[in-house]
Amino acid sequence: MSILTIRERHALENGFAATLAIDHQTPYDITVRDPFDAKQERELEFYFEEWIQFPFDGQVTAQRAAASITAYGEALFEQVFEQRKAYSAYERACQAGMSSLAVEIISDSPEFQAFHWEALKDPDLAEPLAVSGVMTRKRVNAKVQTVNLKPSPMINLLVVTARPGEENDVGYRTISRPLIDAIQQAKLRVNVELLRPGTFEALVRQLSAKGKEGYYHIVHFDLHGGLLTYEQFQNGVENNRYIFRPGYGQTELEPYEGWQAFLCFESDQQGQTNLVSATDLAQLLEAKGIPICILNACQSGKQVRGSGFKVQGSELGGEDGEESPLAPLGKEGTGERPLGKGGKDELPLTKGDAAGRGISESSAESEESPLAPALRAADARGKGGDR
Repeated sequence: MSILTIRERHALENGFAATLAIDHQTPYDITVRDPFDAKQERELEFYFEEWIQFPFDGQVTAQRAAASITAYGEALFEQVFEQRKAYSAYERACQAGMSSLAVEIISDSPEFQAFHWEALKDPDLAEPLAVSGVMTRKRVNAKVQTVNLKPSPMINLLVVTARPGEENDVGYRTISRPLIDAIQQAKLRVNVELLRPGTFEALVRQLSAKGKEGYYHIVHFDLHGGLLTYEQFQNGVENNRYIFRPGYGQTELEPYEGWQAFLCFESDQQGQTNLVSATDLAQLLEAKGIPICILNACQSGKQVRGSGFKVQGSELGGEDGEESPLAPLGKEGTGERPLGKGGKDELPLTKGDAAGRGISESSAESEESPLAPALRAADARGKGGDR
């Protein structure tokens, strides 16, 4: 497998200086700028985050945004492979097939990660590189912690699904069923365990029951999440929309500036959400020695720009121009938007899948399979699953 590495070097007035390397060979200096202006970026945000809630509204804008993704990806591709020698190296790497190409984005900057790298597309190909190959994003200065894993003949995976809205929420099996099917079809040696109920207390008890650390190799979270100001957090609690109960790993929440990230677990009260701060969750996983966390939650992968970053002559920040750097898991920070405008949870909700609550534990034992094909199989299976 060939690896195409795009690494940030430093920020420029209206973009970034970066390097491109293929298979860790000769690095090529490149300059990357946002192919879109502020208006076009806003249309993409509408298309990806808002339009699905009311698909019969704003159809013209949605269609224009959807069509623009190709133009964005190809413009980004032209920037990355502007040098003739770099493009020649890329062509040689593609000779083994696009499925053998991996793209990694290495940066500790939210602004650099905010580019829509998954749209990166060779104009001569029908699909973006991320569709046929594998794309990963890496932080440069991520904290490194030693984890002692117990010997195991298989990977132990814990799937945490939380649906506080019950019958008015997304179906329980919308994510977990395609995930389990993909694992079985790829014949991976994975033992899948599903947490029930989807409460933070149940998670703490489950991790504690398996020992101090080393049993679970991966914890996969399938739940809602978002960014809240302290005022929005307080209003939600006072209006009985959210519950926040210190205990079982949840600490008292002191007033804070800007935004903080929260995840939405189920509670013991019907229809109400127990907000768990990303910091508390990160500390729990760290204490239990969980080496890998997969977070499938609203805004968990969204990168937002600071107010000083210029896009096509405009400054992009939070709403009304406020500063809005990234609020990553386990870090206090600020963000572009909370659960929704005015604190309202603007999530795409479908009729609940009551049968999903009866999912049993599942495991698949067979011959090992390379990670990249497994990721592609899971992605392909997910595209054909429930939405």
